[in-house]
Formats: sequence, C-alpha cells, structure tokens
Amino acid sequence: PRDGLPSGSAGGIIQVKQGTLTSKFNTASSTMVDSGLSVTITPTRSDSKILVQVSLGSLSNNERQKRAFMNIVRDSTNVLVGDAATGHEVTAALSTRSSDDNYIQVPVSFMVLDSPATTSTITYKVQLSKGSDSGTVYLNGSAGGDSMSGNTASTIIVMEVSG
Repeated sequence: PRDGLPSGSAGGIIQVKQGTLTSKFNTASSTMVDSGLSVTITPTRSDSKILVQVSLGSLSNNERQKRAFMNIVRDSTNVLVGDAATGHEVTAALSTRSSDDNYIQVPVSFMVLDSPATTSTITYKVQLSKGSDSGTVYLNGSAGGDSMSGNTASTIIVMEVSG
C-alpha cells in the first residue's frame, strides 16, 4: 500500500528508490572513498526499516593477489561491517589470485536491513578502497580495458519497509 500497512502491521513496502552507476570508477586510496554509486531516500516513518540492495557489476584490483574492499554507508555511518579483531572492518572484501589480474572482474551483491530511526533525508552509498595493499581498485570495468573486458553497470536499491 502507498502509505504502508495499517497501524500495528509490519513488512509493507512504502517506497522504493534506485541509484545507478554505469561509468567506470577507480581508486588507489587506502581509505574508503565514495564510488559515485548512491541513492537518497526520505523515510515516511521513524520506525521504518530500509532494505538496502547493492549489486556491483564488477569489482577488481589490478595487481596480483591484492584486495578490494567495499562498505555500505548511510550518510557517514557504516551500515554493516565485520569485527576488526584483525584486518579491516568492511562490508565485503574481494581477493584476487591470478597470473594477470588486469582482467579479473568479479560481480558483488549484498543486502542488509537498516534501522535509521529518522524521517530526515538520508543517503546510502558504496565506498571502496584497496586497504593497505598496492594497486588500484576498479568498479564497472577492469584495468586492462581491452575489447574483451566488460563495461558493467552497478545499482543500489533502497526500500522503505514499514516497522
């Protein structure tokens, strides 16, 4: 229903928003940076949850046996990261192992249910980094960029779910 389910009900989809990124993005940053993939939503109820779905067409690091890290962020707050007993606190990580990582492209998909507890406008975005590894992280393409490489698209979809 347009305004959610009747009072006392939960689970109805109130609104859906989508952000897309069709261009290639790359970074050699060791700290998280915005990738350009984002979407803005203004929840209608403070008790709503936001279902966030991220689909990256391809993610890679152009150096052999190196990593690419991804975070899903609400404004400036990580939505979900692993514990940092060792390593990096991130939503997802990719580690490549190939004789020629310039052409490796791995799709990444992730979903999380967030509870922002607000009716203010919020932005969900994907941030990327290479961490302490060398190389460059690529989104929607590869370092090789030859005619055999895929020029992919990525999306972030948010759905307001009645609490």
